[in-house]
Amino acid sequence: MNLSPAEARALGGLAISCAGGSETNLGMRAVAWYNSLLRLGVSVPFVVVHDLGAALLTERESWAPPRDVPQNLVPGLPPAEGAALLKGYASLLAEMAGTDVAAQARKLRLEDPILTTLLSRSLAPVVDRWKNPSTLEPIPVNADTLTQAQLHLPEAWARADRRPDLAFLQHLVAHRLHLLLAIEQIDLDTVELLGLLGQEGGSMPETELVDLLAVFSSPEANDVVNFSLDILPSVLETRRGGGQQVFAVDGYSGVVSNGSLDSLVLTEMAYDDELFEQRFLDHEMLFYAHEAQDRPPPRTYQILVDASASMRGARTVFARGLAIALAKRMNLLGFDATVRFFDSRLYEPMRWRRGRSGQGPGGNLHVPGILTFKGERGRNYHRVFSQFASELDRLRDRASITAYIITHAECHIPVELVRRVREIAEVHGVFMLPSRGELDLDYLQLLSAHEVVTDAALKDRQERAHRALSIVEAASSTSRRDSLPPRPRAGASP
Repeated sequence: MNLSPAEARALGGLAISCAGGSETNLGMRAVAWYNSLLRLGVSVPFVVVHDLGAALLTERESWAPPRDVPQNLVPGLPPAEGAALLKGYASLLAEMAGTDVAAQARKLRLEDPILTTLLSRSLAPVVDRWKNPSTLEPIPVNADTLTQAQLHLPEAWARADRRPDLAFLQHLVAHRLHLLLAIEQIDLDTVELLGLLGQEGGSMPETELVDLLAVFSSPEANDVVNFSLDILPSVLETRRGGGQQVFAVDGYSGVVSNGSLDSLVLTEMAYDDELFEQRFLDHEMLFYAHEAQDRPPPRTYQILVDASASMRGARTVFARGLAIALAKRMNLLGFDATVRFFDSRLYEPMRWRRGRSGQGPGGNLHVPGILTFKGERGRNYHRVFSQFASELDRLRDRASITAYIITHAECHIPVELVRRVREIAEVHGVFMLPSRGELDLDYLQLLSAHEVVTDAALKDRQERAHRALSIVEAASSTSRRDSLPPRPRAGASP
């Protein structure tokens, strides 16, 4: 058993897992949670991370100590006291599995970063009261190492001093109310939103994890979450259409990975029998095809959100919720979308991260960053759109660009800058009016289109959602129109 001391200490703790450490299918996910928690300063034994994660994600009829508890858990600890400790720990896991957050987590397919955040929020009050912190080290994410440890749990348990682990379990059981109260205080709407938008995500940098933690303690973010949940169900109904163009007479259009045997690429016959059969079973064989995927032209959507002091309150809620919905809708339609904030300067894009498959524009928008972003609160539109125009110049020949500017009625951009941006990109404006006032900007006629959101609409929940959805639908109609191939000219031969 080739385990490092850190691996033996962490993975060997599964010998006392009350969630079936050698039976659960959490696999490497628990190791990822453990390493992330250590980087966030939440230092707890691996078995606790594993079991609490299992309580949030898995449904079990009962939670109980393992059948094969290591003999003499630690020197000097009476067997009866050790058995009582594990029984109390199993009871705590059962209580955690019965919380509303656990029910929500089981319903949604949550990313590992979100699970890490839930565990951090739950364990933080208990860890803060722990007077004897131990030094723990991250361990490599290695499936072979985990399998090896699970097959030799008694030996791995015996290779480390287990008194700190048992001491923390005693502390955890003694402070069970703090753990359960922290779990119940987690906002379910925020968990639902992150689950809806995070179904294809991979790893998350620590900087984004900090933003994710901040989301659960921000009242402003909670307002945006509630508004987003009002409009996202309609947005998520969109699916990208898979149009196909058929060449029935003109011969083959390309090579694909599925088809009939009569269209098999002849070089596939050169493989020996075993490899041929394996390639067939793995869908790796190549076939000539009459169909070709009808893909839209390369087009990117840049959504610019005003974050100056004039966008406080309901305007911020509407702007950020609309930005999330727009980006998600364009992503579902197959386009690349980014969200950027601006005030006295233009900030870096909050892009869609690639999903686990790593293919296509799909992935996860950095929603926590959008929910918690705080700018400099200044205002310099000349500087912002000068920078934006310069960036568009560099992208001129790479893709078609559509920009959405979500701002207020006093966003005075120099006309020459708007004209410069319009030479490269389509520009749509979304302007929020004050309680008294009208939209009177010099550059309105230069925009591709613009929408006006009144103060009365912002104050009414149903009307606010209706306006946001109408803007998203208008953007979707425009994107579908732009993705269609050009129509043949009148009189032209087919």
